[in-house]
Amino acid sequence: MKFGTSVTAIAGTVLAASALSLSIPGSASAGGYGCSGSLRKTYAVKSKWNTISHVKVYYNSSSGWNCAVNVKTKYYSQFKHKASIWLYNQTLAEDNVHEGVNTDSDSGKFKYYAGPVKVKGRNMCISFVADTWYYDEHAHLYKAGILCG
Repeated sequence: MKFGTSVTAIAGTVLAASALSLSIPGSASAGGYGCSGSLRKTYAVKSKWNTISHVKVYYNSSSGWNCAVNVKTKYYSQFKHKASIWLYNQTLAEDNVHEGVNTDSDSGKFKYYAGPVKVKGRNMCISFVADTWYYDEHAHLYKAGILCG
């Protein structure tokens, strides 16, 4: 009788732990988009008529890196359509291009979001360009010299 009771107790504990691990999202990425750090700001990417997506910019203070994603709104994430995000910092120049250090981009046909893209950001400003399409509807946003620090 004691053996059966302890097996039942262990099984119950394992089941409870499994349910808990399924309900808590991992902390390895902020918001589940592959960016670590804290959300700094969210920007609406609008077409002439609607907000099609949002750019979410994160900053990891321990590493000094910025990260951004272009996340489609719920209505516009029904199908795969073109989306892009280009992130760069103030050191980017015609003769100073270092992919993955001072510039990073992602583009293609995505259902949910483009990115993540990452650049160094400690003690400097960043800029981004985001585009999102939904059939013939196009949304574009350009922000320069933002989130300096």
